[in-house]
Amino acid sequence: MNKYLSSNDVWSIIPARSGSKRLRNKNLKKVKKLSLIARAIKISKNSKLIKRTFLSTDSEKLKKEGLKFKAEVPFLRSKKNSRDQSNDFDVLNEFLKEIYKVEKIVPKYIILLRPTTPLRNSKVIDKAILKFRKVKKYDSLVSVHKMNEPVHKKFFIKKNLLVPAISGLTNDQANNPRQGFPSSYTANGYLDIIKTKNIFIKKKYLGEKCFPFIMPKTIDIDDGLDLDIANYLADKNYT
Repeated sequence: MNKYLSSNDVWSIIPARSGSKRLRNKNLKKVKKLSLIARAIKISKNSKLIKRTFLSTDSEKLKKEGLKFKAEVPFLRSKKNSRDQSNDFDVLNEFLKEIYKVEKIVPKYIILLRPTTPLRNSKVIDKAILKFRKVKKYDSLVSVHKMNEPVHKKFFIKKNLLVPAISGLTNDQANNPRQGFPSSYTANGYLDIIKTKNIFIKKKYLGEKCFPFIMPKTIDIDDGLDLDIANYLADKNYT
């Protein structure tokens, strides 16, 4: 697949597998009367720069929801790439190969819009796309927000002992005030943008150079409490 035709288009892929364990049928849960899948599709379609919106799912039920809101669902994702251990590379690699078989062309850019980050704004997405097009030396862009505490103050528990997450720090050093450490950032699921050549040629998802798109803190839904918070925060500004 080293030789392929690439348009300069931007496509979005909304990954939504079945079988969520902590919050059953998570991708169909609603925030302000719209399912998480529906909200992701709506935001994608409101973008001025995303040409096509796809849903990647292994579920007929989720496919039906995607088609209802006008996403393209050309095939169901394989069970092999719908497991807990499946990663973003697996999902996109399968999707792009299947699309390429039919259309003989792929876009230059893919945006991954996880349904579990429902409070988005299409203008922010377009801003990220324009930024990524300008920083040409990067392989990918990932949205991040600043953590409340730096990673240096995080711990593992090993054999009933607290062990600093940063190797080389003592417990006392890790307990120092956060102002003495550099700021840390966490990926928040708002969006990832990658170049498709990462998948086909480099055989990687984010590649070697990933641009940090810093933004305000947003919510990523993992359980019922997160869903309640999202419903509380949701308003008409997220369109």
